[in-house]
Amino acid sequence: MTHSGPMPDAAGEFTSLGTAQRWCSKCASTTEHRAALWESSDGAYEDHKYTCTACGSVYWVDGIDS
Repeated sequence: MTHSGPMPDAAGEFTSLGTAQRWCSKCASTTEHRAALWESSDGAYEDHKYTCTACGSVYWVDGIDS
């Protein structure tokens, strides 16, 4: 079963992955982003959450399971 819509952050648990160099589509900077792995409480989904350190924009990258 795939995501039928966005799942709330509270429906899972975050694990910090440190930082990753990424391009931000909002502020157009190439800067470090805080990276976190989110795993659903039932273990069925894993997604990555990136937060731009320059402007605070949040980007989600769906895992292979979505």
